[in-house]
Amino acid sequence: MICRRSSHHGTANRGSTLVAALALVFLIFAVTTISLARVAMSFSRISMRHNASSALFLADAGIQKAAHRLALDSFYRGERNTRLATGSFDVTVTPGARGYIVISTGHPSSAIKSRLRKTIMATVVINSRSFRVTDWRENP
Repeated sequence: MICRRSSHHGTANRGSTLVAALALVFLIFAVTTISLARVAMSFSRISMRHNASSALFLADAGIQKAAHRLALDSFYRGERNTRLATGSFDVTVTPGARGYIVISTGHPSSAIKSRLRKTIMATVVINSRSFRVTDWRENP
């Protein structure tokens, strides 16, 4: 007896392999896309926290510089756009009743341009070439 192949045997399953393969490719694509979106969101949050910390440290540097300058020169009134490695700061100094009111604003530099900045207001009291910083307020 000679066996002949049946031409209609397996024709019903012929397209199901293609559909299963396409479904698997779609599933892998969806999981990859969701994972990349989560990584991008995490990177954005970390970058914002880093920029906020940098802005605060830059504002702190402005307060410290102003205090040192005031200890040497009582007529110092501040400076603008002082550049450091991580950004810049602006400082204004106003004579007050208990010392000098110093306001410093830090601006971080980053690849992603943001308008993020942090401001510190402090009172600096000068005592014969030394200083004391009091009344420290962040983002007044």
